Amino acid sequence: MQFHFSVFSSTLLIFFSQGIVFSFLLLRKGIVFSGRPAKWLSLFCFLCTIYTLPWMLGFAGWYSLQPYRDIMFYIPFQQLFFIGPAIYFYTQSLLNPSFHFQRRDWLHLLPAFAYLLYRLVILVTDKLVLQQNFFYANGKDKNLDTWYQVAGFISMLTYFLLSLRYYAIYKKVIYQ
Repeated sequence: MQFHFSVFSSTLLIFFSQGIVFSFLLLRKGIVFSGRPAKWLSLFCFLCTIYTLPWMLGFAGWYSLQPYRDIMFYIPFQQLFFIGPAIYFYTQSLLNPSFHFQRRDWLHLLPAFAYLLYRLVILVTDKLVLQQNFFYANGKDKNLDTWYQVAGFISMLTYFLLSLRYYAIYKKVIYQ
């Protein structure tokens, strides 16, 4: 496996390694002590960590070499539509011990699964059906498309505001 160590890739590798270790430690804590907040925080930490992966691997030279280039293009490392709900459900599970993930909560994850389906269609079309780069003919990563970054930012901002509202309601109830 080729990894070109530069100032940027090495710095991001340090933070990436720490994020992965921390997310797995949180997950272990959540499993051992049956803590739902730790599991949600683990997911949030993991999603934020893999968000930086395209830049780290890009600075390491993966965008310029095959088969690494295909890995960078076809695996959706940036899951922006999962980050917002993860922090929202973390807030709910932390502040409300009786919170349980229910069927209606899956609706919050619908945009994320729709994006994963979109990326799966791209993979199947390019690699199995056409056997050439149709969607990636322009040579740009779909994770870094402007529409996806803007929509993901709006999603994360919305869920952050919902989390703050949930916290404000919690403070009022606790105070009374």
